[in-house]
Amino acid sequence: MAALSVYSLSKLVMPSPGDVICIYLITNSHVSCQYVHMNWNFEGKVAVVTGASRGIGEATARQLDDGGANVVLVSRSTDKLNDIAAELNNDSLVVDCDLSADLSIDLIRERTIERFQKIDILVNNAAIERNEPAHSATAAAIDETLLVNLRQVFMLCSIFAKDLFATQGNIVNVSSTAAAGAGGTQGAYAASKGGLNTLSKNLSNEWANKGVRVNAVSPGLTLTEMWEPTFELLGEENVLESFVKRVPLGKWATPEEIANVICFLASDLASYVTGQVIRVDGGMLNL
Repeated sequence: MAALSVYSLSKLVMPSPGDVICIYLITNSHVSCQYVHMNWNFEGKVAVVTGASRGIGEATARQLDDGGANVVLVSRSTDKLNDIAAELNNDSLVVDCDLSADLSIDLIRERTIERFQKIDILVNNAAIERNEPAHSATAAAIDETLLVNLRQVFMLCSIFAKDLFATQGNIVNVSSTAAAGAGGTQGAYAASKGGLNTLSKNLSNEWANKGVRVNAVSPGLTLTEMWEPTFELLGEENVLESFVKRVPLGKWATPEEIANVICFLASDLASYVTGQVIRVDGGMLNL
């Protein structure tokens, strides 16, 4: 466990979970040191994670479990979810459903409350991503993208609202830097994520007086299975090398790096953070 010293606001050190910060408080001639433990403590918490069978969703579920949470794993991939659940430390629940089906929303809440009687954290991660020219877009493809990426997220927030009011829980929605709208060939996906950012801010204001926080995380280039069709089309090495040139940090993110920020926002360490869309993009949108 590392010990960090924070001397002034101009030299703040960003801690990691498990670190101990030594904060020196200087008042006149008196110097005192206060130790703050930077732990994600999810003991006794119940977290629902959609799209939990791979990538960012899986990494988030594992980190929540590491922090002591009971995790509800939601996805269409039953076998993968069962494999993940078998490796978790705490009691978990697998909910196999297709989020494009309206009945899935009721099913997720029903099974969560039946098993754990409450919810503290909702992570809306499941999404559909399509890369297609706007002139080739079909109504069916647009509808499905907006349905899964925006409408069903809204419905999950809505159906769990009173449960989250009861626990003063929080919501983290997984957005994308595509919401900035400049990528091209991602019209429906970008629109859905832009809408998700606005939804997150709106709900944060509406539910703040209930003690419920709502935030979003906006990942940049992240190595997940979602990129496989692009790798197949353009070549994996070519994509990895050409796309990373857009990133000042010079690398792709891992799912775990995105999950770090999701878990921070879901934790009590972010108790005064709401209505924020946090970019985790290696500085890409700063260019």
